[in-house]
Amino acid sequence: MAIGRHSISVHPGENTAVVEDKNELSSVSDPDLVQQIGQELLDDDVVDLTAEFFKALADQTRIRIVNALQLHEWLCVSDLAAVLNMSKSAISHQLSYLRLNNLVRVRRDGKRAYYALDDEHVKQVFAMAVSHIAEKEELN
Repeated sequence: MAIGRHSISVHPGENTAVVEDKNELSSVSDPDLVQQIGQELLDDDVVDLTAEFFKALADQTRIRIVNALQLHEWLCVSDLAAVLNMSKSAISHQLSYLRLNNLVRVRRDGKRAYYALDDEHVKQVFAMAVSHIAEKEELN
């Protein structure tokens, strides 16, 4: 049976299976569970988009922008540049990347563009990450 990039051989009468990988042979304790999980794994397209989502957050400037937008929903490039003590060009570049990856949305008001986090999911993921880090810091 094939699961993703692995081939699984189930040995009749035994409660184990062997996962055949290019580099490794491993004994698994529950072949049915392995098969079930393998069938429920995310599709490659979803994995790619999820990786892009997290890559978009993997930058200190973009984290600061998301943090500012979490504190106040609609901010323009000039406001963000002032808050973060950065150039408007640098902020605009990072906002474009965040927008491309659906983390922020834009609203135009005359010549100004105002930005906000795209939806509650982005707010929740960011808040959970910060909470997780704070929790780990308290333990140290």
